[in-house]
Amino acid sequence: MKNDTEPTEQNIPPYKKELLIGALVIVGLIAVVATIALLINNSSSKVDYPPKVACDAFTLNEAKELMGNSTLGSGVTPPVQLKDIATSECGYTDGNPDPDAMIVAAIKVRSGVNDKGVQQNKTEFNAGTPNQNVTKVDSLGSKAYFNEVNSQLNILDGNNWYIVTYGPGSAPEAGTLEDTVELAQKVLN
Repeated sequence: MKNDTEPTEQNIPPYKKELLIGALVIVGLIAVVATIALLINNSSSKVDYPPKVACDAFTLNEAKELMGNSTLGSGVTPPVQLKDIATSECGYTDGNPDPDAMIVAAIKVRSGVNDKGVQQNKTEFNAGTPNQNVTKVDSLGSKAYFNEVNSQLNILDGNNWYIVTYGPGSAPEAGTLEDTVELAQKVLN
């Protein structure tokens, strides 16, 4: 003889079955969301050092001090992170409407956002240093060189690699070391 007090599938009220199914569905969804969150967290690089924003390193006011009050912003890229490096760009022109006479000042900052990114910056900076047409610059960052072919000043400073250009927009290679160092000093201070 069967005891009527023991629960069986026939005597469980339908609302309790629905509650049990609903609870199982919610637990399953929480497990899926937690798994996705863990995968996303583990797939992106951990940011230990906030990336440098190029236009914070070289502001419009600093550009005006260098190039005059008619200076205009010509391009801004906030930091974009790709694995362990974040890259940001900022540029200004002197406001001259004649493109052949326009002066351009621009910086690009590669920030190592963690120790792996800082090491990558150092490795790539050293590997990318050309042997010819380069002037070593001792007064900036931990290492710096001016590439005379494209008039770029490359500076390794802390977690960041700065690439600085300053000169005629129509002929960026005509920029001088002295002018570019003057810009770099504003960027690094």
